Amino acid sequence: MVFSATPLVPDQLVDCVATGRMPTAADLDHVAARMWREGAAHRSAFSWGELPATAADRILALRSAAVALQGSGLR
Repeated sequence: MVFSATPLVPDQLVDCVATGRMPTAADLDHVAARMWREGAAHRSAFSWGELPATAADRILALRSAAVALQGSGLR
């Protein structure tokens, strides 16, 4: 696994981009939770787990994480 040189960038993001591997479900969830949590200062780190699976915020964060981890597919 390739690790990030800074705590500002998740290890999963660096590893997927550097090696070209597909993200695991855990990678997607970790990066999405972090993007969602850091997207607004008032959000608790624990509130990600309380969002319903169909919540628009959760879906948007997961889609954003997927694009960050594996790209858009547009070349």
